[in-house]
Amino acid sequence: MNLKATLRKPSKASSLFKNRKLGLIVMVVILGLIFLYVQMDDTLVISNQETGEVYVSYKVSSGDKLTYKWIHSFEHIPWIEDYEIMQDSSLALKEIRVAGFGAGIPEDKGVMTIENGMVVMRELNDRFDDIHWFNSHTALQYIAVNDHIIIRGSDMPHHKPLILQIKGRNFKWQKSHKMP
Repeated sequence: MNLKATLRKPSKASSLFKNRKLGLIVMVVILGLIFLYVQMDDTLVISNQETGEVYVSYKVSSGDKLTYKWIHSFEHIPWIEDYEIMQDSSLALKEIRVAGFGAGIPEDKGVMTIENGMVVMRELNDRFDDIHWFNSHTALQYIAVNDHIIIRGSDMPHHKPLILQIKGRNFKWQKSHKMP
């Protein structure tokens, strides 16, 4: 028996089918990876600068608004800062609203207007990798993301050095430790 005579060459149709099947598998894998990348979020983390203890971990995305509301420690007036979370995980200071001027309050930042009794500063062009501060139960009113309060100053230790950072991309299915 001649072996060559019994072996058949695959038809062009079956080769085309195998190539299409392989192409479909490759396309599904690529689309899956793109989907995973798009579904990733950053995490806002507030922790103790000395011990590393984490007080809040909150999922955020680029474009989200981060708001700090303070009561000025000397002037005792409201001070509100709005930041935009940038794609590179930095924080762009977009607006400062303060009820007056005094110690430590900038008098020449960006474009200034008076709105509803508050001095408003915009077009600040300031970027930060993180924010460091000594927490005060009486000074820090709250920190919010997209107008949702994620933590109050009184929820964290008094007179301790804290840091707020936007930590790299994490997959959405990772557990988030949101505080009330």
